[in-house]
Amino acid sequence: MIWDHLATLRGVRGGFLWWQIIAQFVVPVAVGVAIWQAGFRVAIVGDLIAGFSVLAGFLFGLVIFVFQLRLGMTTDPRMQTKTLLPTLIDQTFSNVLYAVVVSFTLIVATVAAAATEPHSDPVVTPAPAGGISTIVAGAALGLEPWVSGAVICLAVHLLAVVGMCLSRTRRAYIELKS
Repeated sequence: MIWDHLATLRGVRGGFLWWQIIAQFVVPVAVGVAIWQAGFRVAIVGDLIAGFSVLAGFLFGLVIFVFQLRLGMTTDPRMQTKTLLPTLIDQTFSNVLYAVVVSFTLIVATVAAAATEPHSDPVVTPAPAGGISTIVAGAALGLEPWVSGAVICLAVHLLAVVGMCLSRTRRAYIELKS
């Protein structure tokens, strides 16, 4: 699935789509490193897991839809004149399937990070004169900065891949319309 997706990073003439390579790999790594270096901590991990899970479900449904579309194209006589359309649908299928793999990887990584994150720093309340000090839970610390950077890197990568899927879908529509 990964190789199929990487193969779609070439244009019609065979050259690399450098803007897609930069958008899908260079930008996410740069954002992830910037998050890590800034010491940023992702704190609402449960909401991220829920959001990524919903997105993964939608993407999985889209894989089934694109597969059905490709099956239907083989028997539709109107599609015989559209030479680029089957290629675009096949590339979209590869891209969406890869997006599902990335989203599942992102969910697993985020769940694993959340399971091992420090939940809070204890806050000691000084005791009144002659009383007892109390320890209460403080604010959630969130993920470690390097883990936050990795999660954000994967999330930005996923968004770039989904953007490529949308771009290919638009191109297929234009091809169908002409």
